[in-house]
Amino acid sequence: MDQLNSPEAPSTVGSVEMSEMTFNWDEEWNISFAGCGFRSIYYLGALSCILERVPQLVHGASKICGASSGCLVAAAVTVGIPVEQLCIDVLKTATEARKRTLGVFHPTFSLLRSAQDFLLERLPEDAHLRASGKLCVSLTRLTDGKNVLVSEFDSRQELIQVLLCSCFFPVYCGFVPPSYRGVRYMDGALSNNMPLFEQRNTITVAPFSGESDICPREGTFNFCEVHYGNVSIQVNTGNVHRVSTSFLPPRIQTLAEICQNGYVDALRFLKERNVLGAESLPHSLMGDMDAAKPACCELVRAVKESNKAQLNGHDAPHQQHYWLDHSVIKNLPVGIKKILCEACRNSHDGVSQPHHFLPVRVVLYLLTVLLTSMQLTFLLTKRAMQSGCAVICRLTSAVTSSGSTDPKSPTLEQHSSTSSDSVLSNQKDRDKNIQTVTSTNLKS
Repeated sequence: MDQLNSPEAPSTVGSVEMSEMTFNWDEEWNISFAGCGFRSIYYLGALSCILERVPQLVHGASKICGASSGCLVAAAVTVGIPVEQLCIDVLKTATEARKRTLGVFHPTFSLLRSAQDFLLERLPEDAHLRASGKLCVSLTRLTDGKNVLVSEFDSRQELIQVLLCSCFFPVYCGFVPPSYRGVRYMDGALSNNMPLFEQRNTITVAPFSGESDICPREGTFNFCEVHYGNVSIQVNTGNVHRVSTSFLPPRIQTLAEICQNGYVDALRFLKERNVLGAESLPHSLMGDMDAAKPACCELVRAVKESNKAQLNGHDAPHQQHYWLDHSVIKNLPVGIKKILCEACRNSHDGVSQPHHFLPVRVVLYLLTVLLTSMQLTFLLTKRAMQSGCAVICRLTSAVTSSGSTDPKSPTLEQHSSTSSDSVLSNQKDRDKNIQTVTSTNLKS
């Protein structure tokens, strides 16, 4: 097993040099994904761009690294899970969380359980063999807070445990951290959010504007930056919003925008590093080509029905659909467009519903908190009563068993016979005394 402690002082040399030079295909390179919660769909847009235009940049990487939600994306890419399937699972998790009033904090929702279900269902049986030596996962040891990088896995279950440990954010995901080889770990982003950041040829990817190779670009210059876990984050209102939506699942349309931003930022990176060949089309032409393609099956059917109606001399049928605004996803591949459109339509997240209004949501939150506290009080009272009854029963059985097993302790019958014998003996003594007194009086 390959376990290394991350350096104490993070260096920014790798990212700066990568941004000032053309990509070097002669050296080994790595790809590192930072932890970002629900904004990990940004990585799917970036990966779809790279796999569409320069797939060798992903397939030829020496190591693919990640922390927290970034390690799930890294693992999926390493073992060969399609980006489209990963996009479906991310949208499904976000939709399930948004269905509940308290979101990810609702008692019936577990983000870690959702991640575990995804890994158990999607990872192939030989996933640990594909991941060993190529996948690098960042963990934070619970006892001392030190960072540990794991890149060797003995079994599929061990790979799943490592990924779950890296995704466990305290309180947000629960209170008892998962364990790996008998040691408990928590979110790798707490100690090293960008594994192998210090290496010269590492491509860093993060959905926060800063110094990462693939990241959003802000229009204004920022003098203030925060370096946390080897990730550079500029201090601005955009990043404040990005950090907040990392923990709280955004609407489907917002997730689609994040995905497209990842695609556009990855395309800019490929152009800046001169990775795209001369035969590659300009971005504007590619955008026009993609725009001419339908986004989903519903749109295809609507176009066919409209054309058929016009040929028959009828007006085009008016249908209400819940697909996304085409300008939001115009740069994405058709497969990703279809998934996003269907997710938006199925969740009806693109229209206003009663529970989306602020007063209704406030009332629902208050009712949920009240009902949750009542349920918690009832469960605690019930548990206390059950524990008290169990203790009383154990004490009663202990006293009964000890009384029946001790041969020296007299039984109830022995007590009653002893007391009756003593009464008879006392009565006889009194009779003898009376006879003695009577005889004495007669003699006198």
